[in-house]
Amino acid sequence: MNNTRSTAIAGLACLAALVSCTGPGSSGPDSPWPSCPEYTGSLADKARQFDQLAADRHLSGDGLLRNLRLTEDLQAVEAFEHAENTILWSGIYLAAQALRYAVSGDEQAQQNARVVVDALRQLTEVTGTKGLYGRSFARPGINYDYDGSGTPWWTASPAPDYQGWWFRNDVSKDGYDGLMFGYAVALEHFDDESLLADIRQRLGEIGDHLLANGLCIVDSNGQVTEHGALFQSALDDFPGFNALLAASFIKTIAGATGESRFDDFYYGCLMRTRPGADCPDFELADLGPYIDNMEKNLFLFLPDCQQNYDNFDMAYQAIYPLLRREQDPELHRRLLGVLRDNMFHTDNPDFQSIAPLGNSFFTFVYAALSGAGPEDPLLSDAVHRAVCTLRRFPEHKYDRHIPAGTQEEVCRNRLDDPVAAEPIPLEEYHFDNYLWRLDFFEIQQERPENRRQVWSPEDYLLAYWLGRYHGIIAPDW
Repeated sequence: MNNTRSTAIAGLACLAALVSCTGPGSSGPDSPWPSCPEYTGSLADKARQFDQLAADRHLSGDGLLRNLRLTEDLQAVEAFEHAENTILWSGIYLAAQALRYAVSGDEQAQQNARVVVDALRQLTEVTGTKGLYGRSFARPGINYDYDGSGTPWWTASPAPDYQGWWFRNDVSKDGYDGLMFGYAVALEHFDDESLLADIRQRLGEIGDHLLANGLCIVDSNGQVTEHGALFQSALDDFPGFNALLAASFIKTIAGATGESRFDDFYYGCLMRTRPGADCPDFELADLGPYIDNMEKNLFLFLPDCQQNYDNFDMAYQAIYPLLRREQDPELHRRLLGVLRDNMFHTDNPDFQSIAPLGNSFFTFVYAALSGAGPEDPLLSDAVHRAVCTLRRFPEHKYDRHIPAGTQEEVCRNRLDDPVAAEPIPLEEYHFDNYLWRLDFFEIQQERPENRRQVWSPEDYLLAYWLGRYHGIIAPDW
């Protein structure tokens, strides 16, 4: 990607002020990026419709963002669904509303955030442990799609104020990643001091929990959750992957709380740019500074169709707040290198580059942070594809009929599903509430239409408002 030293320095100054630094389109009515005119339909109208639907229906049960099952006449909600990661999707939605508020000033976005933040507070209080969240909760009086009480995956709340509530246990770091992303973006853009104070308090609790438990998420049973280790030598994920998530979490917490202990832990113990820090002994092995492993051992790109797009999504959610908060010039430069070299484009023919996929979230984050602009032909083409994805995005998120794919299988992905040589057209691709972490090459099985199944729209809203905020999408598109 093209990027001069002066552009990087200017970008760092902008990031230090936590403002958008994308380029000439970030503050004006026009965008210098490709608009994908070959597909019609208003992106703004689609966002308006999804925003209203999310507030009216998907939040209306218990304040967490949920998928819905409608009544047979499609006029009312029959049940609110427990997803494996309701915490994650609610965090993504919170980020989308923060970006919407930054762009439009619409007070409804801040009101929606208040609803979600209150529900997320309940999602940690219900566990009885500060800083610990459930994947989801079930409270009395709400029609959910199933009753998990009494099963190993659900825990009765031990908290005095939550009698009769249950929470889905074994929360994972991807759930925390979406939560932290939502909290981080919310802190940048909302101006309700009560709302911001609540988020800062939640972040302080998470920080206390992580530091007390050696960068691990410890469940109410006293055990580290299955995917709850965040320290880089945990060996449950690649060292650079854990390093990126942990660094992003701690950096966000340090900025939110203003507490020097978190700042010292970030710079002294993780990045190791602050000699003399008193660091706890929690690593299984000394793998060096966390930034080193982000550069050398992130390993998002994998051969033989084995790339994990969940991990890509988590990495993009982590790098966005981290880069926007990092003010150390050398660390900022190196983090930009991680984004450019390890997360978006690769020339290695054994790997699948992200640039040609049309993944709107990944592409817009890269365009917003990388310092490259529309003059970069590879990025311009990637943005064109990403905008086209939003153009082609269905206006209604019910379960559409998807025909069986006829593409030739070229390999099998990490879940042993057949994969094609080219991305599947969106019109022929099934997705639920969140498109961006799926394998766009996966050959589809036939699915019947089911209009009673309605997926929440946080995927579209996040990408759209991110693109608007960073001047990639023009208001009249």
